[in-house]
Amino acid sequence: MNRTAAEYFADGLVARGVRWISALCGHGLDPLFFAARRAGIRIVDVRNEQTAGYMADYQGRLTRTPGVCASSSGVAVANALTGVMNAWFDHSPMVYISGAAASPTLGLGAFQDSPQVAMAQPVSKLSLSLDHPARVLQVLDLAWETARALPCGPVHLEFPMDVQTTAVAEADLVRPPAQSAAPVVHPPAYLQQIARALLNAERPLIIAGSEVYYSHEGDDLLQFAERYSIPIQTPIWDRGIVDSATSLFAGVVGAASGGAPLLEESDCVLLAAVSDYRVGYLQQARNVHRITRGWRNLSDHAADAGLSPSHNWAAHARQLRDNYTAEIARRAEEQRIPGRIHSADVVQALSETLPLDASLIIDGGSIGQWAHQFLCNRRYPSHWITCGRSAVVGYGLAAGMAARLVWPDRPIVLLSGDGAFTFTVAEIECAVRQNLPFVAIVADDQCWGITHSGHLKQFGEGVGTQLGRIDFALLAQSLGARGQRINTAEELAPAIRQALDSRQFTLLHVPISGGNPY
Repeated sequence: MNRTAAEYFADGLVARGVRWISALCGHGLDPLFFAARRAGIRIVDVRNEQTAGYMADYQGRLTRTPGVCASSSGVAVANALTGVMNAWFDHSPMVYISGAAASPTLGLGAFQDSPQVAMAQPVSKLSLSLDHPARVLQVLDLAWETARALPCGPVHLEFPMDVQTTAVAEADLVRPPAQSAAPVVHPPAYLQQIARALLNAERPLIIAGSEVYYSHEGDDLLQFAERYSIPIQTPIWDRGIVDSATSLFAGVVGAASGGAPLLEESDCVLLAAVSDYRVGYLQQARNVHRITRGWRNLSDHAADAGLSPSHNWAAHARQLRDNYTAEIARRAEEQRIPGRIHSADVVQALSETLPLDASLIIDGGSIGQWAHQFLCNRRYPSHWITCGRSAVVGYGLAAGMAARLVWPDRPIVLLSGDGAFTFTVAEIECAVRQNLPFVAIVADDQCWGITHSGHLKQFGEGVGTQLGRIDFALLAQSLGARGQRINTAEELAPAIRQALDSRQFTLLHVPISGGNPY
């Protein structure tokens, strides 16, 4: 039986558990879109390819399996690459499919003819053109396994129109090889070396980044930390692994607002993260040992070496964190303007109302700093999402839509600044129309807050940092959603509870006074 390459490709996606593709329609992928629909894959349409890319990126982050997005060709590819680049920064698994004109015409000035494969290569683990119809399943398997292999990352496939529509006999298909990659593990000698280093240390510290989350070893790391009373910090914007509150979690490291100085005081660092600017490139850290896998084995080696729990150091680390949180709270009170809502009020209301299993999405610079300091000081759940290592803003609506597709019944709350929220604000209509509800809280200071604060310190005034007034509640209503303006801090918690109970897309517009926690 002959079938088109697009039909085989769609079936291959279904076989890998793909239930939906985020996409903006365009003629470049018409055959694939119709094949996917016939195969039972939902096409979630958006108004900007950037949103499609972000949605696939965030599905990959939430599920640890590749999210899939698609777009047409030309400038559509440049738009979608925003989400691809975000996945590249954060090592999230993702497959992006772009359309293209017929292969024989590429390079001759065909419709939307552009170097799409080359454009994606610098920010992808793999970028190639699917140039032979019989190899469609073999190339899909290569892309899928490349995206999910540690370190995870995005893969781009260009799918020319003539290849999509070419019929191929099943007997002629090139099948993917029946093999799987062995996990990368640290040798016993290396783990024994770390155990000896811990034995000689008095102030050990674990820096747990996204690498632990993607390796599925978060629980093993937490059990190791609990067994030996070793404090944990997570680089800001990395994926958390601390679903339940623990006294050993000492918050984020690398925030613009600073943090408890554990890294400077520690004398042995177990690094399960990248050594970038958030940890000062480890220039002040001593006795650093990289480890992502093998925490259970390390625990056994540490026991064999006679390692004892670091109770006193853990208590000191907790006190450092509590002191810093108190300092941040004091700064919030100093900034407070009578009769105005402060960012700390918004975060406090969330701490009172957010269910333990809720997925919290943090999008925005200033409000994000407050949220990280107050909400992430005892736990940092794996089902909370931030921008990732790119430090981008404007992804929140896409992340919310992806989270609802992944978790149909889980409470989902987006906490966003006003600037970040407006990047793709028209996607509210897409979320409402396609029944992807969640709660969006927009903390509105009419400003690019972090940049404005920096300009005031450097220049005494903001340059291009002020934003105009938007009635976000009315805007939400015009796009089919519920919209409500919050005027006092006392209204916040009841409004959040009502919004969560409504199971409708609800935007809570919260005008706030400006200020950052530093």
